[in-house]
Amino acid sequence: MADIRLIRPEEREEAIRLSDRTFRSPGQSSMGQAFPDVFSMELRQSYGAFEEGRLAAFMGLVPAVLRIGSASVHAMLLGSVCTAEEYRGRGLAAELLNKVIAHSDEAGATLLLVSGGRGLYQRAGCYPFGRSDILELTPESVGAGGKCPDGAVCREFSPEDWFHLQRLASARKVRFDASLADLARLIRSEAWASIVGLRHRVLLAERGGLPLAFAVIGIPDDPADPEKPARLIEWAGDAEAASMLIAESIGRYGLSRIAVPVPWHERELAAALLPLTDRSNPEADRHTVKILNSERLLGQLTPYLMETQEQYAFDFSLKGRTDGGAILYLGGRTAELHAEELVSLLFDPDSAFPLHADFRRELGGLLPVPLPYEKGLHYV
Repeated sequence: MADIRLIRPEEREEAIRLSDRTFRSPGQSSMGQAFPDVFSMELRQSYGAFEEGRLAAFMGLVPAVLRIGSASVHAMLLGSVCTAEEYRGRGLAAELLNKVIAHSDEAGATLLLVSGGRGLYQRAGCYPFGRSDILELTPESVGAGGKCPDGAVCREFSPEDWFHLQRLASARKVRFDASLADLARLIRSEAWASIVGLRHRVLLAERGGLPLAFAVIGIPDDPADPEKPARLIEWAGDAEAASMLIAESIGRYGLSRIAVPVPWHERELAAALLPLTDRSNPEADRHTVKILNSERLLGQLTPYLMETQEQYAFDFSLKGRTDGGAILYLGGRTAELHAEELVSLLFDPDSAFPLHADFRRELGGLLPVPLPYEKGLHYV
């Protein structure tokens, strides 16, 4: 039987080597550089399965606080999931995932956010949710519209700007909680960008010395290559100013096109970008989540629900079931929800379950709850 436990400091390099063998190609940065928190011995949340003292499988786990309005939701981010080739087919990943889920619950997390949609995760009660559109901007679609707002200056980030970036990032209504040092580390590490061969560049818009918005752009080695678009990685601040920074990047870096993921709840950015957009496509892969404790989750979400629709928040409650589902209580009515339905009800703008339409009408716009977009700076 495998020895499944937290990675020890002396095993960190072995975990990085296994991840590099699995996910990296020649020329790519090491997983240890791109995902420092996954291999952090200060956080020490990641797990390994050991056979005869050798690391056979690994799962990276990073704790995160999700800010949703005035609510703080405790989550674990799961990624860098890999098994050494000679140990595959033995069920180690399933054993490891069960341990990771138990650890996350015991640590007080309410959500497990997973990068990927493998059957492994669905068998463990993780389900897809959300919707994002990928807006594509080109030199032709932007035309003369890709200019900074009147009286504003669009420029590249400089080392004197960290307070500006952190202030803008921390003002977002839906975000990952991050300190100034966290923000600097994540911009430098280029987690998502390193997977698809992009490098970060940061643009800032300001007026009269006051910051309006910033945008982290992933730029390919050959910006003019039409087969490899640049991509918006992260943004914060005024949506119109951010849209101008995105458009500005096309001319500044000689881009053939840039892909801009816009989650369903970022309506202001979508509206600002629409006149500059060449095409829009739904994102193929949705995010994946497991609700670890529905009652704890509702408790953590309560400040957001109260500020959104106080009168409905009082009437809405959940009682968790042992199978991962829950019993929903609303104004004297009840409904039994299995785990996939619960995820869809809480986080999907386009739920496939007819039952949810009635409840959402009665909840008065309380649901769905927006979650931060995962394929940005905080990708694991």
